[in-house]
Amino acid sequence: MAPDAAFVRRLLSRRKYLVGGMIGVIAVTVALLLSGGGTAATASPSSAAPTYSALASAEPSGLPLVSSHSKREAGDPVGPTFPVQPPREGDENWPVISSIRRLHLEAQGLSAWIARSVAGGVCVILYDGVSVEGVSPVDLSCSSPEGLERGASVEVSEIPGEPGEVVAVGVVPDGVDSVSQTMADGSTSTTPVVGNAWARVGDVAAAPGQEPTPTSEG
Repeated sequence: MAPDAAFVRRLLSRRKYLVGGMIGVIAVTVALLLSGGGTAATASPSSAAPTYSALASAEPSGLPLVSSHSKREAGDPVGPTFPVQPPREGDENWPVISSIRRLHLEAQGLSAWIARSVAGGVCVILYDGVSVEGVSPVDLSCSSPEGLERGASVEVSEIPGEPGEVVAVGVVPDGVDSVSQTMADGSTSTTPVVGNAWARVGDVAAAPGQEPTPTSEG
């Protein structure tokens, strides 16, 4: 595996991920037109494409970009960074670098970003504040075309130094007030959405195959 892939995929042997109801790391994206600039696929004439206002933010992302994670020098930025090039040439399962925008989460200690994917979908990038073997890896998930209205989410467990902790972060379109999800213990977790983003920190993972369900009060 290429060094960048290992970095973004957060040392798979030490982490578990729930992406779109399946154990994995990066979900393939082919999506509809999103806000935030750039060229994307044309939406179906029968319905308007979901929008994500967070993609139009003018705030600096605060996520340093690097050419590669294969060689880290003493002067490299401290904390999470993101490689400009995908692990595999031509990989569309990757954020459009110029579209990466910072998200503001309610949960403390977490950093997250939203972006359009190369294929036109929406992605979420997560850093849970825990470095691994001297680096600060990030998690990445992108939506599928059918799930664009549901957004993208990533769940991380087996975090070094945080036994039993489960972190889930996601993005959903404008107009969504909260997301609910069935948990592994049979309960239902409801998390508020702020600025297209939601975050959940606890000790129970989502039930296998159960994705977050967006809810709008209006």
